Amino acid sequence: MKRPLRKIKNDLIYYGSRTLIFLIGFLSYEQAGRLGRIFGVAIFNLAGGERRNTLHSIRTAYPSGLSDEEVEQLGMRVWEGLGRNLFEVVRWMNMPRQTVVSQIAQVEGWEHLENAINRGKGVFLVTGHLGNWELLGAYLASRHPTSAVAKAVYDPRFDTLITSLRTEKLKATMIKRGMALRGIIEALRQNHVILMLCDQDTGKDGVFVPFFEKLAWTQSGVARIAQRRGAAIVPAFAVRGEDHQFKIQVEKEIQIPVTHDPEADVLETVNRYTRVIETYVKTYPNQWMWMHRRWKTRPEIEAVSTRGQKEFAGIN
Repeated sequence: MKRPLRKIKNDLIYYGSRTLIFLIGFLSYEQAGRLGRIFGVAIFNLAGGERRNTLHSIRTAYPSGLSDEEVEQLGMRVWEGLGRNLFEVVRWMNMPRQTVVSQIAQVEGWEHLENAINRGKGVFLVTGHLGNWELLGAYLASRHPTSAVAKAVYDPRFDTLITSLRTEKLKATMIKRGMALRGIIEALRQNHVILMLCDQDTGKDGVFVPFFEKLAWTQSGVARIAQRRGAAIVPAFAVRGEDHQFKIQVEKEIQIPVTHDPEADVLETVNRYTRVIETYVKTYPNQWMWMHRRWKTRPEIEAVSTRGQKEFAGIN
């Protein structure tokens, strides 16, 4: 698409979104959630590319376990949940921070995170695009200094809007990719909890580990930095219950093996936290972002687990 047409398209999306955000502000929280579900179903039915990616990923994960009808139903439920999450997050813009955080009805395993924080070397809070990860970040920030690594959005206006929500409303410190290493090291020095989404193929630093019994390129920066800095790795998730309230589940700290082979230790660490993420996806399949092409990078014969290490070579 030529640049003028792309600008027109981006302007339409942005100003249309701002109008929708304004209108959602007049709805109750429950009404926003219901409208979000309708919006999600509409996207599933109308956005052909996203629909195909969603169904393809589900079939890849369950090659013989689900019928075509079950795959379609799961795909629709995924988009219902994403739409609901989106509209609820938009509604947060007109809600006090404590009201946002009060959506968490239950927290289990918080002691695992507390024990890690008390060591004073910082914590990587590993999670995935499952449930409501924005709410997870908001809750963390309400109890302990929290940072989050985020990719800049394609449109700077959206990026400013989202960053404002996260920093001003939810009180989390944002670390942008590109400057991530410096920001991460500083956050660990301050003993922050750093929220990391570790369930996507980012195409950068990573290793291949099994995910639904199929090798998936998985970011390894968390494991490498934790290995060298002594930071803890603790998985946690904010999942929606049948009553539509959320529960935060904090899992036991991921133990980083220490052997004569640091690369093997990194690989095993990534494998360990990926297994936890996989367990949650299997438990709550309708709450995971299946439209991401999780298995798009395929292993090559040589050096499949060493690509992208240069970015972290300077860590002391």
